[in-house]
Amino acid sequence: MAMKSLLLNQTKQLFTKPIWYPRSRRDLDCIDKSHRNIIDDLGNSYPGSNDIDYMNWLSSMRNYDTPADSDVPDAYYPEQANKTWNILYGKLKELHSLYACDEHNQNLIELENKNIYTENEVPQFSKVNNWLNSKTGFKLVPVGGMINARSFLYGLAYRVFFASRYIRHISSPFYAVEPDVVHDLMGHVPLFANEEMAEFSQEIGKKSLGASDEKIDQLAKIYYYSVEFGVIGEKILGAGILSSSGEIINVGEKKCKVEPWELKKVLNMDYVLHDFQPLLFKANSLTEMKKFVFEAVES
Repeated sequence: MAMKSLLLNQTKQLFTKPIWYPRSRRDLDCIDKSHRNIIDDLGNSYPGSNDIDYMNWLSSMRNYDTPADSDVPDAYYPEQANKTWNILYGKLKELHSLYACDEHNQNLIELENKNIYTENEVPQFSKVNNWLNSKTGFKLVPVGGMINARSFLYGLAYRVFFASRYIRHISSPFYAVEPDVVHDLMGHVPLFANEEMAEFSQEIGKKSLGASDEKIDQLAKIYYYSVEFGVIGEKILGAGILSSSGEIINVGEKKCKVEPWELKKVLNMDYVLHDFQPLLFKANSLTEMKKFVFEAVES
């Protein structure tokens, strides 16, 4: 019986085509970076759909392909976009001081002190990348929207974060139907400058290289409930929370359930994309969260 099982496994390996994956940051230029078209999905319900100038600008912000090893050119932000940033920046910064983890707040203060983040203009990726490179080697590479989980995780393996440069419409400043530049700059960037968090994110990405579709689904779920919606102690870690004033208040004022990290429960969770999270998972510290995640991706 054991011999039969061995032969079946060997035969399966002979006829299973290996999954191609990038071997370097430069190879990331070959991966699929097509994005989900949420504008078509929502139609007239997409915030700003009746604003022709905004929709034309939004389209221009989605249509580019920056090589992963190249410098990111500066983007044009109209007055309305900078006003939206201004509305959000002050509110989020105030809430971060109350509820965000120390690792996040320390780097947000540094970004301000170096004049990379200001309240009046959307920060440019070129300045952010120069700073991130000096801290941990992470880099933001713009994409047109939400790309598939495999490609996104491949980027993390080489300390590349595929990010959005467009910003939500001013008519809906406190709610975004998809991750935008506010999510990436106010949620992710300060923590990517922390070496422990950079290693944490990269390790999830490394485990995706050549992984099966089933493993990719598991890694995406682990990432979602740690990097995006994780809690450490009584403070917020996750970028998905830190980029939403409503979500911060929901978590900070303990209006949602938070349980100790448990891999089985995490993998059985359903994604909640257009409402507040009903259940989150926490560790006592970033070090402990990293330990839990490392154990999870090894399993």
